[in-house]
Amino acid sequence: MKQILLILTTFLTLACNGQETKQDKFVLTISPIIDKSDKTNQKVIETLTEFLKTKNTSLTENKFWVQTDFQKYIYPYLDIYNIENSKYGKDFYRPTLVDIISTENPTQKIVKLAFIGHNKETQENQLRSIYNIIANILKDKVLFSRYLDFSTESWKTVNSGSLTYKISPNKTINEVEINEQQKDINKICNFFQCKPIAITYYSCVNPKELFEIKGFDYHPIMYADKTGGLADYGNIIFSGNNSEIYTHEIVHIYTSNLFPKIDKFIDEGIATFMAGSGKYNYEWHRNKLEKFLNENKDYDFATHTNAYERIYFENETSIPYITSALILERTLRIYGKEKLIELLKSENELWTTLKTVGITKENINTEIRKQIKLPLIARVSLGLQSQQ
Repeated sequence: MKQILLILTTFLTLACNGQETKQDKFVLTISPIIDKSDKTNQKVIETLTEFLKTKNTSLTENKFWVQTDFQKYIYPYLDIYNIENSKYGKDFYRPTLVDIISTENPTQKIVKLAFIGHNKETQENQLRSIYNIIANILKDKVLFSRYLDFSTESWKTVNSGSLTYKISPNKTINEVEINEQQKDINKICNFFQCKPIAITYYSCVNPKELFEIKGFDYHPIMYADKTGGLADYGNIIFSGNNSEIYTHEIVHIYTSNLFPKIDKFIDEGIATFMAGSGKYNYEWHRNKLEKFLNENKDYDFATHTNAYERIYFENETSIPYITSALILERTLRIYGKEKLIELLKSENELWTTLKTVGITKENINTEIRKQIKLPLIARVSLGLQSQQ
């Protein structure tokens, strides 16, 4: 990583100067360490230029990308889709080809891209990310593919029920957690009355490794947390928790398949209600919310329904997540499971949906504070786990 950043500094100024003079014309800056006289490199550069010029027109097709990736990953280059845009304007971050690296496979090369912006007002250069893709060298053309298959080709594969685990070589597989995860999936299927969904689970030791297998050498948040993960398109789980159990994210796989229009706020609520968040179960976070409200008596729930607003209590409890979960618990208590499923299915705007269960901007503060004082709803009868 240090070596890569050192290389970047040698031509960062050159790249950003190019931005100043050609703002309305696409420019791919090429690192001086790349041999431009090499015919294969020439073809990679030519194709890369065309891909970068066209990638933001569609997430589901691109003639410069391997077709099978769209079937497997749905949106294979989502990580760099519209990555050029920022609060400073469209196309603020410009692409730089950092390197073209040979692999043991003569038909594949690693293409390393940096996205760099230059702020004219402050004269500061800003690095958005460094990202890898694979160039597949064919007889008459080059096609790009996602880095993930290449980066995990030596990882151990373990099958368990509907799960296919990809285990990092930096960790020891946990058979107990695999069994517990399968039990949780059975409970999810029982709750939603559905069949198991085939899921690929990448088990990483930490978020840094998670970002690396996805293709990032640098991303602003890859060092921010010591745990974490996400559910991705194509029924993929990325776990950075050094663990074979991540029920919260697996709930998201099921909701995205069963309720494709689900509101993000409600989606995080159902995952938290069923599986907790982070290291702790729903009951633990529910108790933390009560403590939070005792210390923040004027907190306004109506203005904090963005699921991804980073409001954390004691560094563990997402207040938006647990707010939504409590609304769903209230829905179950008053209206029953059928009504809760209606909330998950709803395609309406959030407040329109919440109004159907008696929650409005005017009464949400009263209703949440009332609900938190009631005993936790009996979850055993719902087929839900009691532990994360």
